[in-house]
Amino acid sequence: MGMTESDDSRVPGRRPSTTRASIVAVALRLFARQGYDATSVDEIAEAAHISRRTLFRYFPGKAAIAWGEFDVQMDGMRRHLAEIPGATPLRDALADSLVAFNTFPDSETQVHRLRMGLLLGVDELQAHSTLMYADWRRAVAEFVAARRGETVHDLIPAATAHAALGIALSAYRRWVDEPEADQARLHELLRQGTCILA
Repeated sequence: MGMTESDDSRVPGRRPSTTRASIVAVALRLFARQGYDATSVDEIAEAAHISRRTLFRYFPGKAAIAWGEFDVQMDGMRRHLAEIPGATPLRDALADSLVAFNTFPDSETQVHRLRMGLLLGVDELQAHSTLMYADWRRAVAEFVAARRGETVHDLIPAATAHAALGIALSAYRRWVDEPEADQARLHELLRQGTCILA
C-alpha cells in the first residue's frame, strides 16, 4: 500500500542508473506484460541491465521486488504518525494517516493500480504480504497504544491496527476494481472506511 518509489536508495558502488526504484519499474512492466508467475528473476535482472547477483543485493526475492520500497514508506508513516497533534481525535488521525500513506504522484496511478492488483491477487505475494502487513499494523498499534497509555499487545491498540489494515485492503480492492478511479477516489474510500473506527 502507498508504495511510491524514490531514487535515493542506491546500493553503494553501483552505477547511478541502478536503483531499487528502477528495478521495481522494470519488474512491474514485465509483470504487466507476462504475468507475475511467468516472470523470472533472471528476466527482471536482464531487463534492468544488471546481474542476478546484483539484483539480490537490492531485493531478497521476486516478491520483495513487487513490494518495492515498503520499508522507506513505513519510516514515512511512522514520522507522520509521530507528528500528529495530540488533540486530533484518534479516528481523524488514522484517516489522515491512511490517506497520507496512500498518496502518490498522479502519474503513477496506473502503476500503483497494477502493483496493488498483484499484491491482492497473486498467492505468492499474499503470503509475503503477511510479513509486510505485520510491520504496518505494528506502526498503527504503537500510535494507538501511545495515545491510550497502553502497550501494542493490549486489546484496543491491536484491534484498531487490524481494523485499519482491513479498511485499507478493502478500499484498495474496491479501487482496483474501478479501472477509471483516480487517487481522489482511493482517498474517499479510505476515509469512508475509517468511519467504522471509534
